[in-house]
Amino acid sequence: MRERLTTLLGGRYGILALLAAMVLAAALAIPEFRTPSNIRNVIVQSAPLAILAVGQTVVIVAGLIDLSVGMLIGLIVVITSDVMAGQSVATPLGIAVALGLGAAVGAVNGGLNNLLRIHPLILTFGMLSVLQGAIFVYTDRSVGLTSPEFAWLANGDVAGLPASAILLVAFAALVAGLMYRTRFGSHVHATGGNVEHARRAGIATGRVEFWVFVLSGVSAGIAGILVAGRLGTGYPNAGAGYELDAIVAVVLGGTSLAGGRGSIVGTIAAVFVLGVTSNALNLLEVSSFVQILVKGLIVVGAILLNQPRRTVPA
Repeated sequence: MRERLTTLLGGRYGILALLAAMVLAAALAIPEFRTPSNIRNVIVQSAPLAILAVGQTVVIVAGLIDLSVGMLIGLIVVITSDVMAGQSVATPLGIAVALGLGAAVGAVNGGLNNLLRIHPLILTFGMLSVLQGAIFVYTDRSVGLTSPEFAWLANGDVAGLPASAILLVAFAALVAGLMYRTRFGSHVHATGGNVEHARRAGIATGRVEFWVFVLSGVSAGIAGILVAGRLGTGYPNAGAGYELDAIVAVVLGGTSLAGGRGSIVGTIAAVFVLGVTSNALNLLEVSSFVQILVKGLIVVGAILLNQPRRTVPA
């Protein structure tokens, strides 16, 4: 029985099995959890992190990492809120600023990665500090207001479904198609698997890494739109911690930190595992310190189960 459980949770769809088990357990144990409004709340709150984590999945599959995305979200929230000032007419400008700023920062990360050839952990940590400084040079308090359209995208519905969930599915489907149905996706996997072998095979690994960072920046731009819509104002610390949560979700979802393999579906499922855990513990009025401990144990256990088994030589 124990071996069957380990096989189920440690297999390709282990994170999906874990998510299903957690949802079932929470629904049976906590009557408030299974209400439609609460389920919707979990989905809406998890959508920005899921979109960000999809972009981070591509980065990690390529053998890289991007720590700058959390502060990038914060900068996007502040600037878009300030330029829109709550006006619907400024919504296109806000979207352009969010996506343009995300892509620009991603391009800078990609360009510096190719130029300096330093470890992306160090590079993007430096960019994190630069963006954090830029936020607080711009403002040290909440500024501006988001437009009603941003608020609707973050909190509204389309035919009874959360608009943010529809946006998540569309973005994830686009990225999955890019990663598993195109030459670019094959090159990303090859670069992450072994960059030297990929280079010898004729793959322009520098170009691949550049566009991977751009995609990560765009995902931060989309996530920033949703975060701004939920907050309704430009809060300077809006993106704090998102980068680490995204990396945890990616690894929890079965993507190898060494690069070369990953799962978009697994990443999204992992985000909802974290979301369901937080929601259930909040409903049970569990202390925030205990919540950190419980979530940490879940993450460690799931990651251990998702590790490839080592075969002992005969």
